[in-house]
Amino acid sequence: MTVEYQQLRDAEIFKNLSDEALQELAKHCRYVELPAGETLFEQGAPGDALYILETGQIHVVRQYPDGEQVILATEGPYYVIGELSMLVNQPRTGAVVAVSDCTLIALQRESFVSVCEQMPELAVTVLAHVGLRLYRLNLQVRERAIGNVAARVATLLVLLSGGKNGPVEAHIRVSRIARAVATDADVVERLLQEWAQQGYIDYEARRITIHDIETLRDIAG
Repeated sequence: MTVEYQQLRDAEIFKNLSDEALQELAKHCRYVELPAGETLFEQGAPGDALYILETGQIHVVRQYPDGEQVILATEGPYYVIGELSMLVNQPRTGAVVAVSDCTLIALQRESFVSVCEQMPELAVTVLAHVGLRLYRLNLQVRERAIGNVAARVATLLVLLSGGKNGPVEAHIRVSRIARAVATDADVVERLLQEWAQQGYIDYEARRITIHDIETLRDIAG
């Protein structure tokens, strides 16, 4: 069955391409049927193609040397599978398994590169897509890092306060706390101001008074 170029526009990676570029790409695409329980590719397999999930649902699975398997994501229609491995021509970082009967659109790396050479707009559009993915990932990593910093700062305050509500005897320098918890001073300053607004502490003129030691213990983990 021929892949209609309009179907490619449903995928995030191709949605901003011209009709002409999509029509050229569609010539090189093919349908793949994947029954429930079957594996599309294994972790470590060559990154020789990308896939667009047309119908059905898949698991992205990470496999570890001790045999443990972790489901990293469950995805549905229009999800693009394996584009990063294909673009950099590197092994797959996880396996993909069909949760239900799936229909996918496959595009081989050689065909993708060939169309990029003919139509540079494809390369520019895909680069923008990958850049956006990396930008979003960077934001997620930053948010998680800030979360870890909150735990470290809370732990330090619990220790300095002796684990009880009331004034912290030591004068607090944000720069010293930042060095102690291995982060930037502006991150610590923002956390202290947020906790002061939420009523966990008072923070003024290098003095901290603890009002809610239990919440700080919870943040510290």
